[in-house]
Amino acid sequence: MKLLICASEYYPYGSGIANVAYNVVEQLKKMGADCIVCSPTGPDIKLGSSKMIEKSGILGLLYYWHQVSKYFKKRVENYDLVWLHNPLFLNNPFKENIVTMHVTYYKRAEDIQNSLNIRLYYKIASKIERYCLNKMNEKARFTAVSTQVCKELEEIGISKQKITYIPNGVDTKLFKPSASDDKKSLRKKFGIPEEDLIILSLGRLTEVKQPQKLIEVFSLIEKEIKDVTLVIAGKGELLGKTKDFVKQKKLDNVIFLGYVDHEKEAPDLYACSDYFIISSKYEGGEPVLTVAEAMASGLPCIASNIPNLRLVEDANCGIMVDFNDVEKAADEIVEYLKRDNLEHAKNARKYAINNLDWKIIAGMYLEEFERIL
Repeated sequence: MKLLICASEYYPYGSGIANVAYNVVEQLKKMGADCIVCSPTGPDIKLGSSKMIEKSGILGLLYYWHQVSKYFKKRVENYDLVWLHNPLFLNNPFKENIVTMHVTYYKRAEDIQNSLNIRLYYKIASKIERYCLNKMNEKARFTAVSTQVCKELEEIGISKQKITYIPNGVDTKLFKPSASDDKKSLRKKFGIPEEDLIILSLGRLTEVKQPQKLIEVFSLIEKEIKDVTLVIAGKGELLGKTKDFVKQKKLDNVIFLGYVDHEKEAPDLYACSDYFIISSKYEGGEPVLTVAEAMASGLPCIASNIPNLRLVEDANCGIMVDFNDVEKAADEIVEYLKRDNLEHAKNARKYAINNLDWKIIAGMYLEEFERIL
């Protein structure tokens, strides 16, 4: 099978789309597929501009997909199948294609509570997205990385019969638990208290992640539990405001690590932590990539009670709380942290190995590809 992969981001640049596309492609290569990747950064074909996407959002994405349409107009016959990630084609040149949606502008347009300009931006972007997805040819099939995105696609106008849910995956060999003796040395590496109970939050600090809610909840937790530290890893537009809020709350046991390299540092950071926490009000993937990594690392998870995080309860590897009810969430987390949650740690790792390893996920995609062919 000769497969063309088109994505607006690809490893080692980007996040969700890049992670899924790269890891599935690497597994497909092992299965014998001939994979050609086209993105603003290559590695095989470079089109569009990642800087333009970063600065102008939807305009940069439209430019990338226009370049893809133009470039492959006379090269379509060179590939058996084309795998498109969140495409925004005004004119789709491909006849045999499968679309994977990681998140939708449609949902973000509904949830954004920000300034008028930002709300208007997402409204316009969602209309463009709806038009482009409904203009895909009749043979196109869709996959979504969460059941929530599946529902969003239906609401946009895509037939339910054309949509398949394929979860996000994780490298269970890279992300794994550490021996208790190794935790101290790993914590020294990050400047984390060696004897404290460590709660890890890893991801971009954006509005949907609700970092301020997380700080509010933690400020109550630390009053009830001694020697507990919240470690926040990642950047984002709310990093500065979150740091200021921590100072305002006069919290000494919150550590900001900033950007953490996904392969070189993140596995050790998960491995030396005791719990993973995520306070998002919306997520595209299911499981969220960081949750999958935390589970593979054997961490019990504390998650907000949104549909895309229900896997935490399904796998019996943590608890779900309502971060909008700060006091109740803090009480439930305190009660949870005071328990012995070794069984949840074991369940997390077991579920990741049996259900989320990239080899398993790649097999699901291969089935979809073969169904089209």
